[in-house]
This record gives sequence, C-alpha cells and structure tokens, in this order.
Amino acid sequence: GELQMSERMEELFQSLYLGRVPNTWASLAYPSQRSLSSWIDNLLARGSQLQNWTDDPSNVPVVVNISHLFNPQSFLTAILQKTAQKQKLELDKLVVHTEVTRKTVDQVDSRARDGAYICGLFLEGARWNWNAGVLEECLPREMHCLLPVIACKAVLAEKMEKTGIYRCPVYKTQRRGPTFVFSANLRTKSPPSKWVLAGVAMVMEVED
Repeated sequence: GELQMSERMEELFQSLYLGRVPNTWASLAYPSQRSLSSWIDNLLARGSQLQNWTDDPSNVPVVVNISHLFNPQSFLTAILQKTAQKQKLELDKLVVHTEVTRKTVDQVDSRARDGAYICGLFLEGARWNWNAGVLEECLPREMHCLLPVIACKAVLAEKMEKTGIYRCPVYKTQRRGPTFVFSANLRTKSPPSKWVLAGVAMVMEVED
C-alpha cells in the first residue's frame, strides 16, 4: 500500500523537516518569527505561566511575563478597568503608565500595590542604563537589550508625566507594524526626537 500525502501533509512535512513553524499552526497561534524548536519551547513556557495562574486565579502573578500572553492588550485593559472601578474614574480618561525598575524577576518578592509588574520586553535601537534608569545609545553590535521588571499602572491621561519621557512603541515581534501593543514611558536625558529618528522600540520577541 502506497501512502498518499495531500498537499497540506506535504507542506507540514517540509516545514517540520526545515525547522519552521507550519503555516497551519501559525494561522491559529500568536505572531512569532521563531524557529520551530524555539517556538515549541516558548509555547510550553506560555502554558506553564497560564497553568500557574489558573491554580490561583484570584491573584495576579507577582511578575507577569507579558510576552507569554496571547492577547497582552487585554491584560493592560484589565489594569485600566480595575483602577477605574476602584477609584471610580472614567475608563476612557485613563492610560497605562510604565516605570522601569532596577530589579530582575527573581528580586521581586511581592505584587505591585497598583497595577502589575511585567517582564519579557527587549529594547531595539537603544539600551537601558540600569544604574541611571534612562535610555542611552546601544553598544557596538548590540542588537537588543533585555529590560528589567517594569511596573504598569493606570493614571489619568492629564496627569501623565511628559518631561524627559520617550513614548516608546511596544510590538509583539521585530516585524513591528500590525503587532503593535501599546506605548510605554521610558525616561531619557536626550530629546525624545532622537529615539524617534533612531527607530527605538520595545519588542516581546527577538530572533533566535
């Protein structure tokens, strides 16, 4: 008996052989540019975080790896909604405010008082000075820079700090474009226009 392979089976075989994520899988998954092995490792890490969260659904994890969420925008919207309900504010007048800490995930031992702590973000086009807590030019041959834990909370748009702040776009992948998630506040001693011209952005995934 000959084994007859359909066109879809042939495409699946070729993708697995070449170490690429099959199109049939990618069409149902989150945006990603990872190789197959890295994609599977990442999928397992996403599942692990979700499982740990469902074991204690009433509490947000101490630090949420936002890059492991299928829809990170919903998580950020939930932060806005919770603050709006707690402080009896209008939801459409709130925005997400970010403050980069000087801590790694292992150094955070308690939940954020307001909002949530997140991790899993990389800087492209610049680097983060952990000691000074500001943006600076990246080192030679440095393609990306992992950021420390970031505190996210909701604030009134009119009270958003603007001086010495670069509104950095955050994307799911290095393709940017349609994978935009939100804009984060990063402190800078240089004019924000410098980072705009340099195309500085934060991404949730970097190539292997």
